[in-house]
Amino acid sequence: MERIEPTRAVALKVWWAFLWRAVVFSLLCGVAAGLALAVISAALRLRPEQISPIAGLSGVVIGGAVSIEVMYRVLGKKFKGFEIALIRAQE
Repeated sequence: MERIEPTRAVALKVWWAFLWRAVVFSLLCGVAAGLALAVISAALRLRPEQISPIAGLSGVVIGGAVSIEVMYRVLGKKFKGFEIALIRAQE
């Protein structure tokens, strides 16, 4: 296995692969969660200030979960000319 030293071009490819997926999927999940919260809050006749803390916390949780899933998928992606490999460090 040939080890490739990181370059800024490689870092840019990996960063971009992560960023666009994280943004798109976070937006999609955020919209879905926002609609669900809106329907629930309307059904329960909650005021916006009552649902705001729940919405904020939901955004953080969803964003974190989406980021972890996207990173997992990027780590398994084959890029043009290289792929990311995790190698156990010698103890």
